Amino acid sequence: MQSFQKYEYHLEERRTYAKLFPELKPLVVSDNNLKELTDGMIDHKGKCLDSKVVSSGLAIFGQMIAHDMTFEVTSKFRGYNQIETFINDRTFRLDLDCMYGQWTQDFLYDMNDRDKLLLGKRYEEKGRCWYDLQRNSQDKALIPDARNDENFIVSQLHLMFMRFHNKMVDRVQKYCAYNDVFQEARKLTVWHFQWLILHEYLYKITDWTVFEDILENGPGYYHCPDYLPLEFTGAVFRTGHTQVREDYRINDEEEMDLFGMGSFRRVDKYVDWHYFFDFGDDCVQYARRIDTRIGRLFHDIPFLKSEDKYQRSLPYRNMKRGVAYGLASGEDIARRMCIDPIEVEETRHMGGTPLWYYILREAEVCGHDGEHLGPVGSRLMLECFLGMLNHDKHSFQVLHPKWRPTLGRKKGEFDFADLVNCVKDEY
Repeated sequence: MQSFQKYEYHLEERRTYAKLFPELKPLVVSDNNLKELTDGMIDHKGKCLDSKVVSSGLAIFGQMIAHDMTFEVTSKFRGYNQIETFINDRTFRLDLDCMYGQWTQDFLYDMNDRDKLLLGKRYEEKGRCWYDLQRNSQDKALIPDARNDENFIVSQLHLMFMRFHNKMVDRVQKYCAYNDVFQEARKLTVWHFQWLILHEYLYKITDWTVFEDILENGPGYYHCPDYLPLEFTGAVFRTGHTQVREDYRINDEEEMDLFGMGSFRRVDKYVDWHYFFDFGDDCVQYARRIDTRIGRLFHDIPFLKSEDKYQRSLPYRNMKRGVAYGLASGEDIARRMCIDPIEVEETRHMGGTPLWYYILREAEVCGHDGEHLGPVGSRLMLECFLGMLNHDKHSFQVLHPKWRPTLGRKKGEFDFADLVNCVKDEY
């Protein structure tokens, strides 16, 4: 079995959560006011606009990133939350631990080549081939984080990185003289994952000037990241909920709504990535822009069982979570970051704007009509990601800051079309 200890990612490395700006006064908003805001976010007439830059696959990739970084289930919407008791059940690093798991989970690996991850059932249909995740007798996926099986687009993304790891094993075995093939293949896989986060995901969803500033000068507020900021997990990283489409074309023959894509079940449908990432063939579906208009589907989540319609509403739950976390208003956080706050007409009578709502409205006002996050949202997002990468001794930012991918179509570049191309002979 591989010596996972070398990578030093273990359960004891789980971190807690804390506020980035604990000195700021929490915003207290009544349930009635949150419900009023929620009702105003319903996209009654289907006017949610598509981005011209962010593909739908890239927005869904944000979901997988979140699953790799954070899994907190101890907080509650009502009553007092003791933030210091929150536990993150992920490793708090951009290390694909949602795929690699802990070193004792040998069922994840292929007995015929223990450096490789074990794929699930192979499907063939109409000249196309794809794989499923490993599953038990009840079709539950055998993966470290079950959330990566919540719909088959996320599970196929998970599988794409599994296949990429296996390709890196083949490459290391063929071209490199490493005693520990697994560790080198894992390093290459994680570095490409981090590259995609930084140069594809963050570059496209944040303000370019803020991106360049933090990349060059480093974070200004998140200096010693031994915790995850609640302003990040409870607000800014939930802006991806506004980018998700209500329906998708998944291949030439089929379109499906998001909640029809299955959850926690075997993947017996072929996903054509040309509809999710930009291959230059005009097939790609783009994500929704970042704004305060949320599709009706997300205001009545079918698997949230409650008689209260607001408890089934994703926008309401996001804002309620921010209040439960004791987050400051978007205006106060903007001023704390020396950024002039925007005016939000809908919350003027509330004494401040819930941070999640503020970031969405800021993207509309300051982010080219929601093409990307505004200054507060961009800085919060980038502070956390760059802070984590810069303090992870295994990241390419630390170990090899001049490293560039060599597997892309263009030298020194690598995007999702390149990732798909690297594993396409397995389809």
